Amino acid sequence: MLISSERGSGEIVSATDDTRFYDDVACLAADWAQHSSGSSAFVRLATGAWSNAHTAWYAQPAGARTAMGSGFVAFAAEAEARAADAASRALRFDDVLQQAGEAR
Repeated sequence: MLISSERGSGEIVSATDDTRFYDDVACLAADWAQHSSGSSAFVRLATGAWSNAHTAWYAQPAGARTAMGSGFVAFAAEAEARAADAASRALRFDDVLQQAGEAR
């Protein structure tokens, strides 16, 4: 996949397949079940740093623009995510997985 912007991007590093790159956290989440065994997922934080997808916090800030329109933005700390979220929520990766599954 061509990654148009690193903002909101992620990757799954598989033990058995090639590394997969995603331009939207929700796309990574939707694909995670197929790769979760022995794999690691990483997301680009709002600061530009990389983080393990399972330790990051997520928000859907008002007006957030992501490549595929999910609006999910990753943060290092719960307080950052809660402050940025349009509904003052701080989501975990499991929450993003659930929402990505519902969207399919």
